[in-house]
Amino acid sequence: MIVGIGVDVTENARMARMLERSPQAIGRLFSWREQKSVGTGPQSVNRWAARFAAKEALIKACGGIHGSRWTQIEVIRQPRQQPRIEVQGGLLEWLQDRDLTVWLSMSHERHLSVAMVVLEHREHGNMDE
Repeated sequence: MIVGIGVDVTENARMARMLERSPQAIGRLFSWREQKSVGTGPQSVNRWAARFAAKEALIKACGGIHGSRWTQIEVIRQPRQQPRIEVQGGLLEWLQDRDLTVWLSMSHERHLSVAMVVLEHREHGNMDE
């Protein structure tokens, strides 16, 4: 059963301006694993923006950050796999207390990055288990 949905759109140019003005924002918003995975190059700003949108979408779906820090919400990308979110701290406890699974979809193009999060409560006896 779906119990929460969150969507966020981030303007890539706005993210670029923020990172240019405040490079230290990366350390406040993204974990070291995220920083390592994004890399550099022309697409890196789009990757930062998509991850930012994913975190915002999760926070919206959950109705708040529930005592976690931004760096405790990690967007994990593996080649040829769907993106996923790993959470620590109070938000993890909040999700576990409700037996929720987090589903994430992200996309980016030249100007915009978008992410959608769906929170699913897995009912016992579900055929997908």
